[in-house]
Amino acid sequence: MKQKDVQPDLKLPTGIGCIDEMLGGGFDRGVLNQVFGEGGVGKTNIAMQAAINSIQSGKKVIYIDTEGFSSTRFLQISKNNPIASKGMFLYRVMDLPDQEVAVIKAEKLIEKDREIDLLVMDSFTALMRLERDDGARNNSQMKQLKILNAISTEYDIGILITNQIYFDIGGGHTTPYGGFFLDHFSKVILELQKEKDGRRTITVKKHRALQDGISTSFYIREFGISCSP
Repeated sequence: MKQKDVQPDLKLPTGIGCIDEMLGGGFDRGVLNQVFGEGGVGKTNIAMQAAINSIQSGKKVIYIDTEGFSSTRFLQISKNNPIASKGMFLYRVMDLPDQEVAVIKAEKLIEKDREIDLLVMDSFTALMRLERDDGARNNSQMKQLKILNAISTEYDIGILITNQIYFDIGGGHTTPYGGFFLDHFSKVILELQKEKDGRRTITVKKHRALQDGISTSFYIREFGISCSP
């Protein structure tokens, strides 16, 4: 146990003006930040933009990919800045045990390299949905969440996970995958939605300091994310 003085929460800017303004400066450090939504809504774009912004500020990033990392898209958003590629440790994982190993390796790497400022997992639940053994899936999820939570607390870095959704037949609505434990460990939860006019809306669903329901809009462009049409 460490005694800490009460100080303002430090933020991790995404580099996306409207989103950072809504969040009071960016994602929260020292906790898990979760962004969820349907496929193609912009989760990966936000994750890449946050990673690039952190690297361009002089820090390093760990990026754990479970869905097929697009180097082309990453270079588009970074405007082909070579610094962005050199500042990132990229883990591409193929199954749930591999994902668990990547989280363990990330923890060890962060212990050695204090320049790492952000850990991204895109997405946290994609491979879990493919695991048919409920016990194995739940055990792996809990183990990973405990490690990620410990990393965020110990090193006060930003941790960003993206999450998928599914249709809850009983409730009659879509809901983020992962259940109670993922919801509990995620202290910041943001929902992304597509609008008919091409906009994306990002809404606060859970936050330690912000009111639920506040939102802002953005657009996905060739060069990344824009806050204006």
